[in-house]
Amino acid sequence: MKRLKKIGIIFAIILILVLLMYAIPKPKYQETNIWRKEANDNKVLVMAHGGGQGYYPSNTISAFTNSYNLGVDVLEMDVQMTLDGILVLRHGENNTGNIRKMSNCDTVIWKENYQDLYETCNFGYNFEDADGNYPYRDLTKEEWIDAGVYLTTLEELFITFRENILYNIEIKADSDAPRTETADALYELLDAYDLIEETLVATAFDDISKYIVNNYPDITLSTSQTEAQKIIIPAYTLSSLFYTPNQYSTVQIPTSFNLPVINTLNLSTKLLVDTLHRHNMAVHYWTINDPDEMRRLIELGCDGIITDYPDVLMGIINEY
Repeated sequence: MKRLKKIGIIFAIILILVLLMYAIPKPKYQETNIWRKEANDNKVLVMAHGGGQGYYPSNTISAFTNSYNLGVDVLEMDVQMTLDGILVLRHGENNTGNIRKMSNCDTVIWKENYQDLYETCNFGYNFEDADGNYPYRDLTKEEWIDAGVYLTTLEELFITFRENILYNIEIKADSDAPRTETADALYELLDAYDLIEETLVATAFDDISKYIVNNYPDITLSTSQTEAQKIIIPAYTLSSLFYTPNQYSTVQIPTSFNLPVINTLNLSTKLLVDTLHRHNMAVHYWTINDPDEMRRLIELGCDGIITDYPDVLMGIINEY
């Protein structure tokens, strides 16, 4: 009995310590966080993935214009730099950066000059609509430019929409792409158009993320993959009081992630969302296209949902 009593006391002490670790106030993101739903009338942010690529070719002016006219909160996009230093909106294949899956060109953005890509590449070429058709495949150069499926520059987007919408810009730098140079050019453009406050910068690459932290402290960041792990794992072990967000306002994640040993780690939990909120950090989920999943994440308390079908998400939000 004495042994059981000792075990009970030890267990109670551990439980109290765990609860104290959870209850202790967490280091917070210090600025007003416009990427949380509290800054948006408590409404989940509608974030158009690639401009809303369910309806128009990804990262094209046609997609961004459609989503802007729908009234989305955030235009989400990918940015790369061409050989002649122009920031363009394009994803590219992961690891290689090749654009053959999304255009009629078999090349890499950062190895070509912008004008050559503009004149040559139809970025609607492989777009398949809901009926299984390829509406842009047989167009002439003049026709695909008129249709708005040419290679769009970031500056064109800023000129078109200005400060009338929020921007979520992910720096893509696969393979041997320019990395810090892309970050430098992005800052210069944000500064020139006075859009730093309206923009959330994201990148999966920790070296780019740290470079921005060290050189551009006024840029608001979403966590890189490495930085996300620094807060997610402590959140689940109730030890996040040792994490300080600093410049990171947001964690953008899928609903689950595969890890060694653990296998599938569920990232769409109340514990994780509540813990991040206690750090004054926003939680955005990608890429969510299923209506039931949208509802579940809204009820979970997330701050933003990145989707190919922003109108579907807007309809569900209106239900609430």
